[in-house]
Amino acid sequence: MARLPIGKRIREARLDAGVSQTALAKAAGVSPSYLNLIEHDKRQIGGALLKRIAQALDAPLGRLSGAEDAPLANDLAELARTLAFRGLDDASAARFTSQHPDWAGAFVQLHRRYRDATETALALSDRLSQDPALMELSHAVLTQVSAIRSFAEILEAYPDLASDERERFCGIIAAQADRLGSSAREMIALLDGAQNAPTPTSPQSEVDDFIHHCGNHLPVLEEAADALRRQLETAPQPLAAAIESRLVQAHGLRIRRGDPLEATQSDPRADLLILDQAALDSTVRFQLARTLAQLELGDAIEALAASGQLTSDEARAIARRALANYAAGALLFPYAPFFEAAEADRYDIDRLGQRFGASFEQAAHRLVTLRREDAQGVPFAFLRADPAGNISKPFSIAGLRMPRLGGACPLWALYGALATPDRTIAQLAEMPSGEQYLFIARSQSKRAPAYGGPAASYSVMLGCDVVYGDRLVYFDAFASRKRSLATPVGFNCRSCPRAGCAQRAQAAITAEGPPRGVASARNDPLATEGAT
Repeated sequence: MARLPIGKRIREARLDAGVSQTALAKAAGVSPSYLNLIEHDKRQIGGALLKRIAQALDAPLGRLSGAEDAPLANDLAELARTLAFRGLDDASAARFTSQHPDWAGAFVQLHRRYRDATETALALSDRLSQDPALMELSHAVLTQVSAIRSFAEILEAYPDLASDERERFCGIIAAQADRLGSSAREMIALLDGAQNAPTPTSPQSEVDDFIHHCGNHLPVLEEAADALRRQLETAPQPLAAAIESRLVQAHGLRIRRGDPLEATQSDPRADLLILDQAALDSTVRFQLARTLAQLELGDAIEALAASGQLTSDEARAIARRALANYAAGALLFPYAPFFEAAEADRYDIDRLGQRFGASFEQAAHRLVTLRREDAQGVPFAFLRADPAGNISKPFSIAGLRMPRLGGACPLWALYGALATPDRTIAQLAEMPSGEQYLFIARSQSKRAPAYGGPAASYSVMLGCDVVYGDRLVYFDAFASRKRSLATPVGFNCRSCPRAGCAQRAQAAITAEGPPRGVASARNDPLATEGAT
């Protein structure tokens, strides 16, 4: 980040204090001419001299140094990069923040509110397409509107109806109008009521919220896994072998290979662990590490699972497994070495997998957790999908929201990777509002291929803001022509305003008419709903 100019701050503080330039120069131990250069940002200042000036003016050091506004200048510069504003660099953001901190704060707040509004619209879109209660209410509203319209058209088309028939139709319209009002009130209450605010609709959603609240970084488990690994490293054998030996010798566990059904039914608490005989080596190592974490780090896992955010036994059970998976990743892929390797390899996930014996998904998961304050990796979003498009493991970052209920944009690399198994693909994705993100995806299987056996394939995707592109090897191909090589995408069909998209499956909630390529009957429920 460019250095914040502080001369103007010193001048304003001096004038506010009613101190002459000569008097301040004398108190600070410099000449008036040198102080004049400082106040006009012709000389850099810091350290002892800045402290003497702050003491002479009885002003907070942070006010003069600009330290209080540095985060704001960083936010403003990031905003400009995210929106691809030309001619706006770190230095200009620093100057503007120094001269107009209130305006800078207002711009940042405005953009945050825009993002919040976008997040809310996307969340409502997700919920509207998947929440059973909302779907039922939506169907009821459309049915009632259709009935009212149908009987009103009858009254309009046949003005000579008998009085009893007209009265009967008017009664039907009135009844349907009452039902419509009730349905609308229920829908509003469900979406916006104080006592019925949107809440997770499943235990898995609660766990996703809990992990997101923790920023997908859990220092307690990191420290516990480090301590356990130090004990294991005293053995004269590789870490994976040491884990297996500890399970057998310290916990009396019997370990054998079996078919997939046996593997899913095995329980370490029964002193027997059955591993899928077709599982890849990376999957086996991870399962052994997870089992050891469950047995030896259970107290730490249980303390986290006792969070008040998890409101049901089922949610806590899912959380325990997710936390055990986190601990297994921390055990197999220690934070500092993994972070240093990621930076050195420019986040080449395949190379990281080779270094640490990890699958693409395991390495990608670990990258998402690199959020320690003194050693932060690139902030990544994460998403997984199976060939049917079912979404799992969503983790969002600021500006890039991963769908949790409905599907994502079909143009995302997440789905494109399914067509090219075992090959990592990169995509420069441009959202309708102009923000650009780098997507990295790969489709693979957890099991070794066998003729006639289930494939169990899936696609995993990481996404990050393009401002971090220079730290990623995947961005090199896009660096020189960001605009011409960008793929126009959205978040999902319901929230995407792009017209003429050949992949559109649903009408946008803001669309004025049926989008090109989608039958009008599909997007106009009144065209297919009959009066009942």
